[in-house]
Amino acid sequence: MSERSFSSPVYRYGFNGQEKDDEVAGTGNSYTAEFWQYDSRLGRRWNLDPLAHKFPWQSPYCTMGNNPILMVDPTGMSESPIYDKEGTLLGTDDEGLQGGAIVMDKKDFKQGMKHEDALKKDIGIDGISPKAMSKLTESYSSLPSRPDYDGYLTLDEANKWYREGNGQPLYTSLAKIDLSGIFSLGENYVGEEDYYNLLLNSNSLNDGLVYGSITLKRYPDHQVRAYADHYDFYSHNKWNPLNWPRNGEAYIGGKYAGKGQEYFINIYGSTKLTPILPWIK
Repeated sequence: MSERSFSSPVYRYGFNGQEKDDEVAGTGNSYTAEFWQYDSRLGRRWNLDPLAHKFPWQSPYCTMGNNPILMVDPTGMSESPIYDKEGTLLGTDDEGLQGGAIVMDKKDFKQGMKHEDALKKDIGIDGISPKAMSKLTESYSSLPSRPDYDGYLTLDEANKWYREGNGQPLYTSLAKIDLSGIFSLGENYVGEEDYYNLLLNSNSLNDGLVYGSITLKRYPDHQVRAYADHYDFYSHNKWNPLNWPRNGEAYIGGKYAGKGQEYFINIYGSTKLTPILPWIK
């Protein structure tokens, strides 16, 4: 039997699908994110976390709180959950709960504020008390266990939070809500607000049942943002026929959810609607 020789080009891609640095610096390291280099031979990162000063309780060489299965940091610099100087979770910017923590004065916070604006207001951990740091750390460590950590809320998660969440708010991403039945009428409607029943204007039964109706505000380039949604099962004026469908949904939903406490669902970020006609500007 004749011998055969098998060969193949050296595989250039490593951790996270990033191309290895063989030609430029000749290190063979992988770029795991914009600010990180990873040496697969040692199983270690070469450079410090550029935000290490904000997280003195963990190694400056670790990432995602040493929990890469539950936490996501696509750039190596991600921050979004926002805390006050007492270590209390205030809410999120327009990117949700994932990433490192931002600390700011409570008066500067606005739920769903732009990420860039939140970073400008970030005062870091310098000057906050050990007690506040302990509180912040405990809260931050618990974020991955929240039902809204991924920015999406299922009906079962919403109802469980109604029963067990003690009225605390949740935070979900507008980009993950199905708005496929809602169309943009053009730039002449920028600034206007409209109220939509998602059971009639969405292809997601889950989103229709979780949010019921949603209020959207138009922005340029067919973009919309949403107002917070109130998760409860109260009936509106029963003498108004327009409320009958909503009241029926609320009655059935309340029976299914069980006894609980109402809460707000803060909807962060924006999404783009499809123009009702292709040539609509």
